[in-house]
Amino acid sequence: MGESIERLAAAEGVQLLGHLSRVVHVLQNRTRPVFAAASGLEGPEFELLLRLWQQPGHTAQAAPLGEAIGLTSSGTTRLVARVLAKGLISREPDPCDGRAFLLRHTPLGEQKLHAALEAHTAQLRALLDETLPPALLKRLIEDLSRFDAAL
Repeated sequence: MGESIERLAAAEGVQLLGHLSRVVHVLQNRTRPVFAAASGLEGPEFELLLRLWQQPGHTAQAAPLGEAIGLTSSGTTRLVARVLAKGLISREPDPCDGRAFLLRHTPLGEQKLHAALEAHTAQLRALLDETLPPALLKRLIEDLSRFDAAL
């Protein structure tokens, strides 16, 4: 029957994914209510606005943003429609692709993102300061960044 369940479950990849999943889940559950209270943004709205801000020129097509967040095409369409309806982003034709649109923050979207990030970064700083030494945090970020880029 091959390797035992115990041995397979103890594999490094399974362990890594388990730890990463738990850390992301715990951090999201602790931070979402705080930045939502500060900005009125729901988790996916915040993710979309943040990822959009991180793009060159703070503009991007919806599909790659949705993919980066882990949404399906229909999930991305619904999220973009919701954020558009709230007046947080605008849509304009993509000059490089006549079939596509570029998303851009509105002033209200920038204001909400700023408020969310202020609360989010302060809370994350406090959580990280109480759990990880600065050198370890820096190394973890560097290692995960390399791993992310390799994927």
